[in-house]
Amino acid sequence: MAPDFDLTGKVALVTGGNGGIGYGIAHGLGRAGANIVIAARHPAKNAQASSALQELGVHAMSVVTDVQDEASVQAMVHAAVEAF
Repeated sequence: MAPDFDLTGKVALVTGGNGGIGYGIAHGLGRAGANIVIAARHPAKNAQASSALQELGVHAMSVVTDVQDEASVQAMVHAAVEAF
């Protein structure tokens, strides 16, 4: 089934994207064609989420990020720009 909208060529930074609603959002955006950056604090959960998306054919990566730390957020954005 084709998505209702096309996000091909776009990048989605999904904070908390390693589980629950955040993962559901990352999954939906990825299925619509977006490149996904899973940004959360837990490296193992991040890697598992990005791997699951990659198995679906989504271009995804994960970055350990603490949104309460400005330097951490800046590093996540830099990593996303470098990757995508």
